[in-house]
This record gives sequence, C-alpha cells and structure tokens, in this order.
Amino acid sequence: MVFSVQQIKYEVLAYIKEFGGDFSDYYVGISADPKKTLFENHGLDENDDPWLYKQALTFYAARTIQNYFLDRLGTDGESVKKGDEDMDCIYVYKKSDRTKP
Repeated sequence: MVFSVQQIKYEVLAYIKEFGGDFSDYYVGISADPKKTLFENHGLDENDDPWLYKQALTFYAARTIQNYFLDRLGTDGESVKKGDEDMDCIYVYKKSDRTKP
C-alpha cells in the first residue's frame, strides 16, 4: 500500500514514540527493497529488532520524508540524493549493538 508524506511521517513518529528513546537512536533510510536492506545490509533480526517500512508515492516523496527526520529531528541515516522511482520506501529501525549503519 502506498502512503502520503504526512501519513508516513505520522507512522514513523508513532513508531518512535512506541519504542522510546531519542531520535538519534533511530536510523531512517530509503530503499527499493527495504526488507533486504534491513536484514542483509543493516543486520537486523526480523523477529527481535523493532523495524518499520512504508512505501511512499515517489522517490521525491521518500526523500522529503527522510530529510525531515534527518535534518529536523536528528535521526541517524545516510541522506539519499539520487534514486529511481522504484526506490520509494522509507524504512526505520532502532539501532542496537547488533545493527550496522
């Protein structure tokens, strides 16, 4: 299901509130394949680590959301400047000793 910029911002904020901690305790990224990115690249455990992803309308919408969390709220993450329209999913996870940036 595809979500608007405001819907995704709300979902991510609710997620962070639910699991607690500072914004800097979370990583927000953009991916065309968020499950692969979360579990293979960042090393999350699908069952034990808190994670979430949402599909945005476009890559530009995903960039807008990521910039909001990185620049305004201070989450961790690598700012994505370029991507095609398949790269439209925002993902977020709470960092731990096990996860990789």
